[in-house]
Amino acid sequence: MSSRVLAAGLAAVLILSSGCKNYGCGSCINDPLVTRDSQLFTYSGDFSNFYYSESYLWFTTLSDAFVTLDGLKFDGIVRIRIFDNFNFKIYDETFFGNGGNVIYKALSDLGVPGLWEVVIDSTDVDGYLQVILD
Repeated sequence: MSSRVLAAGLAAVLILSSGCKNYGCGSCINDPLVTRDSQLFTYSGDFSNFYYSESYLWFTTLSDAFVTLDGLKFDGIVRIRIFDNFNFKIYDETFFGNGGNVIYKALSDLGVPGLWEVVIDSTDVDGYLQVILD
């Protein structure tokens, strides 16, 4: 067997076992994409049987946040908490999906601009999920 065939086979095994299921969008399952600037925070990804809790720091000039959760074939439980610059909890909501398409919108309490913490807890999440804070 040539070394090229062996290398190609090994590469295929590594890619298939990595959990990355590229659907042409350049992303992987269970690997959320997070972006932040002073007035926008986004969290999105495709998920399958996803259990995770993560905290993100976000420097913002906002004094409140318009929270949008958009899910396609969303199943599972997602809890979002936001703490302002003085560590006051200004938002705490739990969202439940049943396999359908959903859009939830809400407004946080007023907070102090500066370094905010966004905590996203996921329990058995399936489907595409996007969270936008602006």
